Amino acid sequence: MSDTVHPAITDPDVRAHLARLAARAGTIPSGATDAEGDDAARIAELRTNPSWVRLPDDDLIESIDTADGDLALRLYRPRAGHRGTLVFAHGGGWVAGDLDNNDALCRALAAAAGVQVLSVDYRLAPEHPFPAGLDDLDRALRFAADGAGGLIDPTLLGVAGHSAGGNLAAALALRSREGRAPGIRVQVLLCPVLDAPDPGRPSYLAHTENLPLTAKGMQWYWGLYLPDATAPVPVEAAPLRAPELAGSARAVIVAAGVDPLSDEAEEYAGRVSASGTSVTFLRREGVPHLFLVFPSTPARDEVLAAVAPAVRAAFA
Repeated sequence: MSDTVHPAITDPDVRAHLARLAARAGTIPSGATDAEGDDAARIAELRTNPSWVRLPDDDLIESIDTADGDLALRLYRPRAGHRGTLVFAHGGGWVAGDLDNNDALCRALAAAAGVQVLSVDYRLAPEHPFPAGLDDLDRALRFAADGAGGLIDPTLLGVAGHSAGGNLAAALALRSREGRAPGIRVQVLLCPVLDAPDPGRPSYLAHTENLPLTAKGMQWYWGLYLPDATAPVPVEAAPLRAPELAGSARAVIVAAGVDPLSDEAEEYAGRVSASGTSVTFLRREGVPHLFLVFPSTPARDEVLAAVAPAVRAAFA
């Protein structure tokens, strides 16, 4: 197995996948964020990643491309039936990704939980910094709350997201709690960004190289999303900084053990729980950030199967 794979990554299938990537690239791909060079070139590389593909529909899931005006959306529908819809934001550090970015994850989530997943092609930084992506997710939730042209039951809604998309989902859950967005029953946060980068956090200190997301990479993404480093950090960019979380929608939160973001996910889960809201928190050890979007692995499928009952319960 390649020495470039971080020793803390102990899951054999994930290690094998990363070793294959490293063999092709010479190192663990980290979103071009640890390389020197022009930001525009690094962003262009992220946005042309050939691994982002739309999978064909199968016996479990059908997908329907739709839109709210100029906002492109994709609805994943379990063929065996469903109850509830999650409005979903893909990952990509707010600067990359599209409807194909988390296609496999959306299918797997819909199948595991028996829910519809409405994926949102939100605007990206740096051309559209905070809060453009959040506002687009808000718009998609309102579209769902209006029934999405008959595709969605507007009374059974939740939000979900992976990585930077988990940040948008958590922020939208705060808006919903405050009555500034439609009501939701659940927030599903998968390896989410929940605070500004903090080099002093133990999980940041431990994860600096040979990983799909490193501390330095997270700081690069953040600087493109919130380019004014002198301005106060808005709570809607860092939901962990909300003064209180009482009244939030029930939360389902997944953290990867080998990830700069793992500490803030665990802290957020603790704060939501302390506020009196139901929380399902799962920390998968031995896997890095992005493990949920790797080609189907037992780790991904086991995690989704473990949290699926909590998602279903929210829509019961």
